[in-house]
Amino acid sequence: MGFVVSAAFVSTMHGQSDSSAAPSFLMRLVHARTYENVCVLVRGDGQYHLERETAQKTDIFEGMLTQPELQRVEHFLSANELFELAEDKTLKPANAGPSVQIILSVHRPGRWQNLTFPTPASWESFHESVVPLIAWLEELRKAKNRVKLREEIARNNCLPPPKLELKTR
Repeated sequence: MGFVVSAAFVSTMHGQSDSSAAPSFLMRLVHARTYENVCVLVRGDGQYHLERETAQKTDIFEGMLTQPELQRVEHFLSANELFELAEDKTLKPANAGPSVQIILSVHRPGRWQNLTFPTPASWESFHESVVPLIAWLEELRKAKNRVKLREEIARNNCLPPPKLELKTR
């Protein structure tokens, strides 16, 4: 499931670097657990889209990070331990089950870095990047300065809108 989500994100993100009216996306973070899935999509200007899904309901919020919050997230994303991690070296312990725990897609110069961490053991050593990003996501879940949206209108699994290309006939 995580690979499909990551692949869908990469294909959706391809072409987003073209100059357009909206600021580019900074990152997408998914934290999947047995009792809930939380994802956030953050733009470079600090605007974010957050979804929290449980068996009972899905809550969707949008808001704007303050400049210090945005700088804090950018600091985590620029940590050498994360920046230098190759996509093909994403940690996959031998005893990993089928469920993905963390999916992180980060906009890097000229490309997207897509990482999958299937168990807590696979991300716990990333003290300058992944661990603080997960803590930040927990803080964001409790933020008050945001707008709650209706699921049927706003749910998108924290994926950016696809780039539409119209063709003349």
